Formats: sequence, C-alpha cells, structure tokens
Amino acid sequence: MLTRFVRSRSSSSGRISAFTIASSGSSPSWLTSAARMPPPPRSTSSFFAKLLAQRERAAFGDSSEKRPRPAPTTETVPAAPAPPRGHGPTAQPALPQVETRLTLPEAERACPQCGGTLTELKGQTEDAEEITVVERQFVLVRHRRQKYRCRCNGCVATAPGPLRLATRPDARGTRYAPEFAIEVAVGKYLDHLPLERQVRIMRREGLTIDSQTLWDQLAAAAEVLQPTYAALGQYVVQAPVVGADETWWRLMDRPVAKRWWVWTLCREDAVVYRILETRSQQAAR
Repeated sequence: MLTRFVRSRSSSSGRISAFTIASSGSSPSWLTSAARMPPPPRSTSSFFAKLLAQRERAAFGDSSEKRPRPAPTTETVPAAPAPPRGHGPTAQPALPQVETRLTLPEAERACPQCGGTLTELKGQTEDAEEITVVERQFVLVRHRRQKYRCRCNGCVATAPGPLRLATRPDARGTRYAPEFAIEVAVGKYLDHLPLERQVRIMRREGLTIDSQTLWDQLAAAAEVLQPTYAALGQYVVQAPVVGADETWWRLMDRPVAKRWWVWTLCREDAVVYRILETRSQQAAR
C-alpha cells in the first residue's frame, strides 16, 4: 500500500488550505475516516481571521491613544453642561445682596404724547446687577457707661463696658476693639501685608497709627488665643500619622539676629506651627 499526502496551495493567498490524500490499494479505516471528515465551517475560519487581524492591529497598528474606544454598553448619566467660557458674568452666591429702587423724578413723569401724568406699572421693573465695593471705615466710638445709685447713697453701680482683648488698664492697645486686632492679624498673616504697609493704608483712610500699636494688638490677640493654640497642638499630635517639617527662621533679637527654627506639624485636617531654638530630635518631641 502506498499513501501520499499532497498539500494544496491557494493561488490567491499562497497559504496552505487543506491536505488531500492519494492512496493506492486499500487504506486503513482511520485514514479513510479522516479523509471523509468535512472541512471546518466557513464561520469558524472567518472568526479566526478577524481575531488574527485584531491582534496584528494591537501589536503593529497605531498607538492605543489614537485607537477609537469601544462605546460603553451600559447607560451613562448625561454630563453636566460645561461652564460658559469667555468674559460673561460670573455667579456670586457668597456676596450679600442689596436691593435699590430707582424711580422717575416728579418733573419727568409727564407724558410726552398727551401731557398726562405717568403712573407706576405695579410689579413691572427692568432689573440689572452691579458689583460695587463698600469702603472700609474706621470709626471712633465713644462708650458712655451709665452710673446708678441708691437713695441711701450706699451703692453706686456702672454699666459694664464692651469686651476688650487686654483687661489690665496699664496694658498697651486697650483703646482698640477686638475687631481691629482681627483686621490687623488677617492683613498680616493671611494677606501677607507688613505692618508698615498697613500703617500707610490706614493713614490713607484717615487713621493715624504706628506699627508698634499694631504689634500690641497682635500680642494681645495671641495671649487670648493661647489656650486655643495649646489645644490645637494636642489635637495634632494625637493623630495616628503626623507630618513634620522644619525650616530656619531669623529672629531679630537685639543686639544680633539669631537663627531659630520653625516646626510644622500637621494631620489630615489641622496644622500647627512652633518656633524653637533648635532643630534637634528632643525639640521636635
């Protein structure tokens, strides 16, 4: 028995498409069965061809950034409209609103057609918005504390005065209200305005003052806030994870300046600063 395996090649693609069997004499049963097996279905061949083409595009085609992404099969929530671009009006929900009503003067309420008198259209207005600034103003407030006495002349009482940062009568800066000290602190530590610059600004607004008085206000506010500062430091160091960093700070101590160190301790929702003489591990603790 002579059995030959013959390969047939496609004329168009040049690929081996199938095996044909030529035999002489009788063939084994398994070979006869294999020769009689039907070719693979066309759909299977098409599937593998598409899969091969997809693999080739993924390996040798354009980068993944340039390939189109498949469309999502699940329903997506429509995106919010993009905010308007350009120089259009910006919403100001944090600003307080003041409403003013503008009316025609009496002399201009005559009708130019018949000479009659113009009357108001109830509820009909033309509205427009305008953003303005209310100028800061320093005011000298005179507190007159009323005195009281009894007919027996055995008791005289005086109405209490407003709260002040400094309670000692000999302390400097007792003439200024707590709101003034807060204004100075916000300008220096939040807006980074040096005290001398604040002095010039206040002088331009009518208040004559010097930087030493502003320092007195900051010192009085720091003394009042000392318990809060201590409680904040305890809250920060009790966190399971505390971030720490330090940098040098020049302290203008007479007669020569001295280098100190500013330590920063922080947790997820709070931060505290400490100025120490050294950057040692003991100081950090």
